[in-house]
Amino acid sequence: MLTDIQTERMIKKLGAESYHKRIGIAEKYKKQWELSETAFQPELSNNNLIFYAVSKRYGRVILKIRIDNGFDNEILALKLFQGEHFCKMYEYSFEDEAYLMERIMPAHTLYESAPRSERIRIITGIFKGMHRPSMPDRAFPTYAQWFAEGKEGTKNRKDGKELDRYLDCAEGMLAELCKKYTRRLLLHGDLHHENILKNENGGYTVTDPKGVIGDPVFDLSRFILDEFRDDLTSEPKDAIIDFVQKLGDGVGIPCETLLCCLFIETVIWLFREELANGESLEECRQLIANMKVAYELTQSLEEKQPEPKPSV
Repeated sequence: MLTDIQTERMIKKLGAESYHKRIGIAEKYKKQWELSETAFQPELSNNNLIFYAVSKRYGRVILKIRIDNGFDNEILALKLFQGEHFCKMYEYSFEDEAYLMERIMPAHTLYESAPRSERIRIITGIFKGMHRPSMPDRAFPTYAQWFAEGKEGTKNRKDGKELDRYLDCAEGMLAELCKKYTRRLLLHGDLHHENILKNENGGYTVTDPKGVIGDPVFDLSRFILDEFRDDLTSEPKDAIIDFVQKLGDGVGIPCETLLCCLFIETVIWLFREELANGESLEECRQLIANMKVAYELTQSLEEKQPEPKPSV
């Protein structure tokens, strides 16, 4: 199912035992779900083996096989998000972490297929009514737990202690927002432009939810970051604020709330997803810059947040 070069690269990444196990699962469901014309797509994901294929029953599909533990439950999240705006999931196996989903065509991302003003209009239409009631069985973490994982996962690091003041400040902002915005809904958790794809009807389809519980105000930060290509230093702060203001007007969330959520998101990304997993400060240089800019954006508002003080 992979070329010799692809096989070599995947073995180097996963180890031989894990690689052969995941390929065995792919072969199993290729047969069980009656797939043909399977083609490995290595550039599409770091967390899954992804194959384009043709299903005897469903037509053009994507087969995804999970290759790491990750933070999220993609299969259950996509299963629960089935409906308007979301990619269809046809078959799945929780045990083998494999699922079959529709292949969106032509699959141009929202970023590359529409100008900024139109992107705001499109995400506004998708966002309203998108979220689902939270799950009673605690199948998903809360947004506050995501934050806590970053704090806990980096508490023993000796470097970067000067960054803890941003962690402390974001924690205070998160606590205040959770008091004000109290809904507990199932959020997408990774709602950015590459997960919003143009479909063959000219509309847009949402893919790849992570699944996290919280108020919907927390579900637009990734979108804001991706609007600036994950680089908040790429445009003047006024341009970022203008975009967030227009986005907030569209979805009915105050600009200052979205900017606070943006700052919290940059802290979660840096601490939970990178520093807690052993990445160096040098490797996180852009994320650190994003965090500092995001904090400065919160200070540009009329209701300024207190200056973060160094941790004791």
